[in-house]
Amino acid sequence: MHIAIANFGLLSYTGVKPPADIMAAGMERKVTSKGEVIGWLKRSLDAVKDARIGLTPADFQRKVRHDDRDATVDGVYLRIIVHANGHMGQLVAYARMNGIVPPWSAGGGK
Repeated sequence: MHIAIANFGLLSYTGVKPPADIMAAGMERKVTSKGEVIGWLKRSLDAVKDARIGLTPADFQRKVRHDDRDATVDGVYLRIIVHANGHMGQLVAYARMNGIVPPWSAGGGK
């Protein structure tokens, strides 16, 4: 849920309005079933993809404010990628510590 909320929150800096229910207080702790979490994550990833597809090169250079800093729309999309990749690294390390080999390295690149 943290990643889904972050995706919608970061996307909001570009002018995309997040769903009202995702920004409700305590949402990160209220949604706990695997199916609901996966649904929200997919919904957030689709929102990022759909919003980005409609942008022109000039749109990416548009100035925005992000956490009291000057940024660009392009910079916000980069932040979305960096945030997700950081958590991916955490999950890979946690999995390997528990003897789980990530699927992309288990079968010799299959």
